[in-house]
Amino acid sequence: MGCYMGIDVGTGALKAVIIDETGEVCWSHQVSYDTDAPMPGRAEQHPELWLKAYDEALYAASKYSRIGDVRSIGFTGQMHTTVVTSRTLHALRPAILWSDTRASDYGTELRQTYGDRYLRRLTGNLPLSNFSLLRLLWIRDHEPDIYRQIEAVAVAKDWLRDVVTGTRFADVTDASGTFLFDVPHRQWSGFWMQEMDIPTYWWGASVESATIVGALCRAPNEMQGLPVAAGAGDQEASSVGTKLSLDGDQIGVSLGTSGVVFWPRDTPQPADHPSIHMFCYADPNYWHWMGVTQSAALSLQWYHETFFPGVPLATMLRDAESSPVGARGLQFFPYLNGERAPLNNPKAQGTFMGIRSDLGRSDMLRAVLEGVVYSLAHAWRMMSTPDASRVHEIVATGGGAQSTVWIQMIADVFQLPVRVVNDPGAAVGAALLGAQAIGEPCLPVSTSHPSAQIFIDPHAQSHYPDLADNYMSWAQALDKLWRSNPGTL
Repeated sequence: MGCYMGIDVGTGALKAVIIDETGEVCWSHQVSYDTDAPMPGRAEQHPELWLKAYDEALYAASKYSRIGDVRSIGFTGQMHTTVVTSRTLHALRPAILWSDTRASDYGTELRQTYGDRYLRRLTGNLPLSNFSLLRLLWIRDHEPDIYRQIEAVAVAKDWLRDVVTGTRFADVTDASGTFLFDVPHRQWSGFWMQEMDIPTYWWGASVESATIVGALCRAPNEMQGLPVAAGAGDQEASSVGTKLSLDGDQIGVSLGTSGVVFWPRDTPQPADHPSIHMFCYADPNYWHWMGVTQSAALSLQWYHETFFPGVPLATMLRDAESSPVGARGLQFFPYLNGERAPLNNPKAQGTFMGIRSDLGRSDMLRAVLEGVVYSLAHAWRMMSTPDASRVHEIVATGGGAQSTVWIQMIADVFQLPVRVVNDPGAAVGAALLGAQAIGEPCLPVSTSHPSAQIFIDPHAQSHYPDLADNYMSWAQALDKLWRSNPGTL
């Protein structure tokens, strides 16, 4: 039986995995790299770091005893991260990361000029600061010498895949996040590109995720010529890896650096609330809605490094249990990098509300955990439609999902049972898409280990739904203040 490789160009590291015929990860390797933050609101990485990490990972893979059994490779990675290049795919400047908010004003201008209804009809979405089009407009106005040199544009994983195959393609899931893609019809919007004066040749041809787009040509001899699948964005690939139901009866909640509520849909109908993305799914017959809170586990990381330096994370998390539900009235709004859903406000700021002299670190910690969950619930509320009653379970993934305290909060706030899967990661989803692309049967994701799945039911008498309502009211009030007095709070 064969094996399949997946590559994930993550925000902090590139991860490579090989799965066997059962879907079990039988080999993995990770290479970390740094992010530059030249000023507040900006985040960049040089694409050469990803390529160097890829070379290191594939060299390590070439020493694996079953490398000869690998039949295909799929790619995934951080969505929205934008690379502008020469014709030979040499990066002209560092990539602008998904969390970068420098281009936020361009979204406001587009909405004022064209109107929300028109923009959503064209792309299925409204423009956010992390969409590629807005970054291109920013480069045009602030780095005109670089803009004049652009011959190609790609998101992170597409750039890396193109470099190592010598081809040029864009998968439909990542293309959905460029604001240049006709999401309902799963194709580039030539009309909108022309309107924005963006050359169509800058982007690779759009293809479905499980499509072979070339053969590996930058690789050790043992891997030369492997068929390469287009792959998918990290959220879609993670959903593939966890086998999230496409029937609309489950939602995915990811507690990674950012937090995501993910709901597959069988029709290309945008959500009513404009902050909810509608993107193509990694299956040609499906789309999905996605609400994103910018700083989920990032909020916990910030708190950990600031208030508990040197203390193991697990030890710190136990401290949250000494604070009661509601953190004794303290609230935290996790807008450390602005906020996407539902505020859609890049100028929103992280905020503690209700600090008193009798509160301690455990109350602040619990407020951080609760604030992230409230923010995710706020996004989910913006997705709610009559068919939301069909949802009977949350599938939780991401590093934060390993905290039982945090997951119990999700169950209680959403009032839905939570199934925590032993998250195989987006790289496994990419490997599965590679297998699908060469016609292999749909592989299971192994759940052979006793710890692979944990089920947590909500407390029926929880106070959390009322506390979440209170949080959402305050969030809307704060949003109005930030919009009327940006940068002063």
